[in-house]
Amino acid sequence: MKKIKTIVLLLTLSFLSMNFSCSTSDDEVKIEDFSSLDTELIARDFTGVVLVAQNDDILFNKAYGRKNSQENGFNDINTVFDMGSITKQFTAAGILKLEMQNELSVNDSLSKYFDAVPNDKKNITIHQLLTHSSGLVVGIGGDYETITEEAFLEQVFDSELISPVGERFNYSNVGYSLLGLIIEKVSGLDYEGFLRSEIFEPSNMYHTGYIIPDWQDNEVANGYLNGVEDNKPNEENWSDNGPYLNLKGNGGILTRANDLLLWSQSILNNTVLDEVTTSKYLYPHFEPTNIYDSYGYGWGIENNDSENKLVLHGGTTDLFASDMWIYPNKGITIIALSNEFEASVYTIARDISNFLLVE
Repeated sequence: MKKIKTIVLLLTLSFLSMNFSCSTSDDEVKIEDFSSLDTELIARDFTGVVLVAQNDDILFNKAYGRKNSQENGFNDINTVFDMGSITKQFTAAGILKLEMQNELSVNDSLSKYFDAVPNDKKNITIHQLLTHSSGLVVGIGGDYETITEEAFLEQVFDSELISPVGERFNYSNVGYSLLGLIIEKVSGLDYEGFLRSEIFEPSNMYHTGYIIPDWQDNEVANGYLNGVEDNKPNEENWSDNGPYLNLKGNGGILTRANDLLLWSQSILNNTVLDEVTTSKYLYPHFEPTNIYDSYGYGWGIENNDSENKLVLHGGTTDLFASDMWIYPNKGITIIALSNEFEASVYTIARDISNFLLVE
């Protein structure tokens, strides 16, 4: 049974703090512009889509490789991919939207929303779930494992904390699934239905979701493992409402690069969250982390006090890799989506930044 390899995710995303060149050979290839980026991505046999924009201007948008073995089954700029843990920023935005509407507070504790929370977990706050500082475990089962809400909560509440509440950063998919459940309890809507009405539609993101978008048969990419074609994400063991709780809320939303650009623009233009709430969304709430300089709400944050402030997050499954970087003070967005997991996917945004931010 496939499951998100969170340990791989953490190790891979930690590469982001390094300064990568495109090759480690003696004949090192240095990316200096978009032409050399294109050449290098082809040389790497990259499969996926890379999009770079500044404000409303698209600087680079190109697709590579295959999305499946069907006739004409090549990736194009509108191919839909599994975004993995980039999902977390939408869960966080959903929570903050409800706080904006005075429906909850990030200072609320688990015991306000769930019954029979054990003493060691009853005071965990929404803020701590958002910042991975709850002490909860990474996960309790496989992404595609059938599990009821009752069984999920029982296993989560029975699990041992891996650190004292609020003291350390420990990446937790479980925490974000709990946030997804809180969204449902407060809004009275299914998690995806709430995101659709409050985030995706206001941002014109009509190709993003679990099951609601009306994707065409050949629009969603199949994953590839070691060059061998595998399933589409939405062909896995999902319920009628999308993935079960080991994945729902923390990962697995499907999207295309153009939709993620619309989301970036929505953040920068305060379309979904007002200016005050957006500042809270992208604020460095917790440090240190073992991935980023600090962590906001669903975002890693680097260089917070610099003109080159960077908010970023990646995601990975056995079959997909994704990375999204925003330089909010410069209006720059960099998106890389791939339907084959390769660690090199996480070097692309850094390589682009190295030449794009040169004064």
